[in-house]
Amino acid sequence: MSEYILIANEAKIATITLNRPDKRNALNGQMIKELLHALTRLREDNDVRVLLLKGQGDHFCAGADIHWMQQIAAGPHGDNEIDALMLADLMYHVYSFPKPTIALAQGSTMGGGLGLLCACDITIGAENSNFGFSEVKIGIAPSVISPYAIAAIGERMAHYYFLTGERFSALDAKRIGLLHQVVDDELLLQAGKMLANTILQNGPQALMATKQLIRYVAKSNISPELSQKTAEHLANLRMAKEAQEGLQAFIEKRRPVWE
Repeated sequence: MSEYILIANEAKIATITLNRPDKRNALNGQMIKELLHALTRLREDNDVRVLLLKGQGDHFCAGADIHWMQQIAAGPHGDNEIDALMLADLMYHVYSFPKPTIALAQGSTMGGGLGLLCACDITIGAENSNFGFSEVKIGIAPSVISPYAIAAIGERMAHYYFLTGERFSALDAKRIGLLHQVVDDELLLQAGKMLANTILQNGPQALMATKQLIRYVAKSNISPELSQKTAEHLANLRMAKEAQEGLQAFIEKRRPVWE
């Protein structure tokens, strides 16, 4: 049994819920371990094709638990580094999760919570949501979340929001690329499930291959070598059983039946 997260799996949609509402779902060592364990298990579960990540209560995630960070900072350097590596590992596990990931944000999302949002493929925010890279306000930096945050909002915006620690609204978050959608507060979970069901209509192997394609192309320069790689990618996918079903379903004007 997990102490700080809830896990559900229904109709091929897995949901991980951060469950420390009395602490605004702030991350501590135990929650991070539970999240890592859940992600490792769910990535191998063939019954899971989409992952939803959300927070219980009024807020998605207030970042790292301040009291926990203070205890870690006061301890041996080796323990401090191990703990930082565990948080970095969590962000990478979310980012590299092979199936589509959707994060739902309500209330406040700060620091490490923003890292979780940025590491997910798609993010939806409630109109009441607000955000902030608040690390500089307590004398640290958004170190382990920076690769994902900068990829999401860009270097220029990162300079402004990382250095000021300024809070910003859901509409600003959408403007800078952090959120894909902003919805009524009461419709947040419904919007997430609707989007998950839209994704489920697509080929499961194609979805995972497309995630890999995005990661690869985003880090590559346009070149003859990249053209060759993308051509090989398409050719390999077209030969797969899933693509044959998709093409045949299109010709027959019916929905494809995915395995």
